[in-house]
This record gives sequence, C-alpha cells and structure tokens, in this order.
Amino acid sequence: MRGVSLIELVITMAVIGILTAIAYPAYTSYLQQSRRSDAMQALTLAQSQMEQCYAQYFAYNNAACAVSATSPSGYYTVQIASGATASSYSLTATVVAAGLQGRDSSCNSFTISNAGIKSATNAQGGDSSSTCWPN
Repeated sequence: MRGVSLIELVITMAVIGILTAIAYPAYTSYLQQSRRSDAMQALTLAQSQMEQCYAQYFAYNNAACAVSATSPSGYYTVQIASGATASSYSLTATVVAAGLQGRDSSCNSFTISNAGIKSATNAQGGDSSSTCWPN
C-alpha cells in the first residue's frame, strides 16, 4: 500500500497557498464593487424623498425635508450637502470608515444632484466618477 509522502503534501499545500494569495484580493475587490450598489440605492431612495418633499412643500430646503441617514445595508451614510436651496439640492453618500466598505479607497463617496448629475471621489478626494458610477 502506498500513501502520500510528506513532499507531495507540502507541494499541495504550497499550491493551495499560492491560489489563495491570488484569489482572495480579487474576491475582496469584487465584494467592494458589489457593495457600491448600496450607495446608489440609498441615493435613489433619498432622491425620491426629496422629490416628494418638493411636491409637498414646493422647496427642497424645507425643514421637514429629511433623508435617511444610512444606506439600506449600512455601508454608507447619506446626507444633503450644504447649500441646498428651494430649487436645488445635492445628496452625498459617504462610506462608513469603520464598516466593511471602509477599505474601498477607489469610491469613497458618491454624489447626485437634483438635475441627475452624478459624481464620485476616491479616498484622496480625486474624481473617480467614470470608475464608480455604472454607465
């Protein structure tokens, strides 16, 4: 009867280790990209709330106009950017630093205006709109 030698076992473990070292970063990157949809969903919901507020009060900056503070899955915080007027607003979804999405330095925050203008910034504050928002 022939068994598995120690060398064969070590080689198998090395191959598994190399495959894991390659696959894990790709997997975490995929998860970060998939969690970005949480920000987009939160901004769409907040836009809906703002439009409902405008239909009711004829102004976006009414004191009764509020948006939900966190995204549905809790990866982003949503707020009305300062400078909202009666006829315009800008909503921003910023990643929760302590959460699972906190390591996503490519798409740190998403912004959308009442005119539908979308933008995104990375962790350094640079524009990453073309990377973060789907076409």
